[in-house]
Amino acid sequence: MIWPFRKKPDLEQRSSLGITLDYMDNRRRGLLTDGTVALSATVGTALHYWSSAFAMLDLSPVPVDPATLAAMGRDLLLKGESCWHIRAEGSALVLDPVAYWDELANGRYHLHIAKPNTTETRRALEGEVLKLVINADPAQPWRGRSPWRMMGLSPTLIAEIEKAVSNAMPYAGKGLLPMPSSITEEQQQKAAVGLQSSSLAVVSSKADYAHQTGGRESEFRRVDLTPDLQKADLNLFTSDLHYRLLAGCGIPPALVTANGNAGAMREGYRLFALQTVLPLARQCTPELSRKIGVESVSIAQMMSADVAGRARAVGVLVGAGVPLADAMKYAGWGEAYE
Repeated sequence: MIWPFRKKPDLEQRSSLGITLDYMDNRRRGLLTDGTVALSATVGTALHYWSSAFAMLDLSPVPVDPATLAAMGRDLLLKGESCWHIRAEGSALVLDPVAYWDELANGRYHLHIAKPNTTETRRALEGEVLKLVINADPAQPWRGRSPWRMMGLSPTLIAEIEKAVSNAMPYAGKGLLPMPSSITEEQQQKAAVGLQSSSLAVVSSKADYAHQTGGRESEFRRVDLTPDLQKADLNLFTSDLHYRLLAGCGIPPALVTANGNAGAMREGYRLFALQTVLPLARQCTPELSRKIGVESVSIAQMMSADVAGRARAVGVLVGAGVPLADAMKYAGWGEAYE
């Protein structure tokens, strides 16, 4: 049988890493290639919740190890798609993560699998490739889109804020100290050397003070050189942007609130599980079913620890006239009741 690939196929032009281009440009280095670029707190928080949620999914009857599921969640958040090469190792099914790939016509793939000091290239047919896609573009339904790209928010603004703050930090705590010209040069040098951490700059006279600070000669006091960032109201702006980015990733802001409201966080977690993780899992189920035989995906493990929520649900159902056995069954405690 002749291998169904031409020597020089027409490759689809795609970015190797599908993170938003603005984020890639401002960070300058590949986020997933070398690991040297620090994630922002917002991206790291979203990445943690998605990876952890996918790691807790129950796949039956074919189990997938939690590390692989977590990597799928990471890819879907950062790239909107996750690609894996399916191969057999003895009687076991093995999924190899694909760093980037070229998708050809008629269900053919060129897969690039990262390995130490090299990148292995494999040719595969569609049946050998597990490809999960979310937020598909109607014009290109075979390609996924990251939630970051769907938000329409440019991380350039965040980069500009970081740059402004970093440029201002060298001046934090520094000021001008007037020093009369009548003081001898030796004493001036001793005073300058005695300043800790170069936190003050010395002005030799009132005239110099007035010239360098824009004040009057009659004014003779320390002038703070620290930029007035309070007028920019960065705290409120960055906090609002942080919550908006998390909400765009399907993470309720109440889940990461600093107020410590346990009830609100519990409801936020339930909302995250039911409105974000479960729909994503159901979107991925058809592909998992076709390629590796997964029949159902459940979030039971995510909700198993919510004892207070289940107990409250049982109480509400029983109060509404539902038999206790049925209420326990609806809350997931049917086996325990029997």
